[in-house]
Amino acid sequence: MNTENSSQGNLATGNDYRYKHFTTRLLFRDLRFGKTTTGPGDALPRFQLVTTEGDPLGNDDLPGDKPLLLVFGSMTCPNTASAAPHIQRLYEKLGDRVKFIMVYSREAHPGEHIGQAETLAEKLDHARALKNFFEIDWTVAVDTIDGDLHRALDPKPNSAILVNSQGTIVYRSLWAADRAALQRMMQAVIAGQQVTKTQSVALFGPVAKAMGQVQKTMQRGGPQAVKDLWVAGFPIALAGRIASLFFWLSPDRRGLMAVATMMLGMVWAIRLVI
Repeated sequence: MNTENSSQGNLATGNDYRYKHFTTRLLFRDLRFGKTTTGPGDALPRFQLVTTEGDPLGNDDLPGDKPLLLVFGSMTCPNTASAAPHIQRLYEKLGDRVKFIMVYSREAHPGEHIGQAETLAEKLDHARALKNFFEIDWTVAVDTIDGDLHRALDPKPNSAILVNSQGTIVYRSLWAADRAALQRMMQAVIAGQQVTKTQSVALFGPVAKAMGQVQKTMQRGGPQAVKDLWVAGFPIALAGRIASLFFWLSPDRRGLMAVATMMLGMVWAIRLVI
């Protein structure tokens, strides 16, 4: 089994995985899957999670007659906030034929209000808060304190991994909010068809929509989360601030309007220069 070390700069365990500050380096890592990490065509790694009810959940506890959807997320991830309602609708539509598991991994943007968990008990508390805050109706579980499963599958803040009933990864999406593509692949696997595409790394749609969640999500993390994003990801922080001006729109549309506004601003600035 490939591990994160091959493409993630040795973000292995302890403080390296449970970072205290979001950085530009992390931002760029989040924008692509590693080429040598466990992915489509590989067996789902052996894992041992704990559900928010305190029950163990491992490979042997999975149903052998239906596919599995793993979604990673956290309380301070704008993409998790953006994806949550879409995944809920997918669950309502396909939850009887696909096993859904939300895996609380690590805080994407830790701060004073919601910091990085240092113990499994604290991690369980964060996972329970995630389940309640986003009103998740399906299983929510936590990874090990150093994210063994998360790291084995290439640690991204809000990726989605689709596994067939034989335990083989057939599809992965960099962002769980890429709902249309994810739904098509899930329906194909349910029907026993071969998927035509093994992964999605779409950026514009999922990321632009998530900009509508940036402001509130960073504030949820705390002042440090806000500051870190302005330093490490200025365009994202700016887009989040612009999105908040369109408060009468839905979060997704706020994000799209913010990105459109920034693009128009860039065009206007270029025309002034030339």
